[in-house]
Formats: sequence, C-alpha cells, structure tokens
Amino acid sequence: MKRRTILWAAGILVLLMLTQCHWVFPPLRRADAVVTIKTTGYCACPKCSGWKFNWLGLPVSQNGKPKVIGETSGGHMARPGIIAVDPKVFSPGTKFYIPGYGWGIAEDIGGIRGRELDLYFFQHRNAANWGERTKRVKVWYLRD
Repeated sequence: MKRRTILWAAGILVLLMLTQCHWVFPPLRRADAVVTIKTTGYCACPKCSGWKFNWLGLPVSQNGKPKVIGETSGGHMARPGIIAVDPKVFSPGTKFYIPGYGWGIAEDIGGIRGRELDLYFFQHRNAANWGERTKRVKVWYLRD
C-alpha cells in the first residue's frame, strides 16, 4: 500500500513538472490587500529581457556585464510563478494571486517602476499573448 502511494505521488510530481505548473503555494490566511495593478508578460528572450551579445557571442545585460540567461536578481532561475516587481513597492517574497495567471511570488527586480507586475512565461508567444493587462490582484505581504 505504501509503495503504491509513493508511486502515485511521484507520478503526480512528474506530471506537474512536465506541464510546467506554478510552484508557488498559497498562504493559509486571507489576502492582506486587493489592488488593481498593471501586469505585463515577459520571458527569457532578448526582446523581453533586454540582453544582447558581446563580440565573443556571450550574452550580456544592458550595462555590459556578463549575464546568465533566465537568472533572476535573487540568483534563482526564472520559471512560471516568478514575478518581477519594484522593491520599493513590493518586497521580495510577497505572494500574489493574479486571475488568469495563477499564483506568483515576487523574486525578481526588472526594469519595473511603481505599481506594476511583470509575469514570467516560458515562451515568448505566451508572454506576447498576455501583453499588458490591468487586473485586480490579491496580495499577501511578507510577514516577519
């Protein structure tokens, strides 16, 4: 019986990984705020991220420093559920529920200024389809 349960759990985890599901777990308390925010989609492509190639063919950021493609400012690799925010407005670790996107956590600091969210997508096509939308977002601020 235990072996069957373990195999089912492993199968479900593999299925979630293959479907590229969000890995952000919802908080167990009510939302701290519900705000209307402009959201935009982005991916790891040069058009969305702003990186370019140097003369050696290696990716560099806008300021010319070497760049790891898909790495967030916190040092983690970007994945669906990662949201870029202005750290003056939302601290890293803040959780969000965005209708039509799902759960997300603030782990990246892009070129965002003000009350805006950048939502990560694996494919540029999905990010372009999302475009720029204004949504009523539930916010759970990070508590100490």
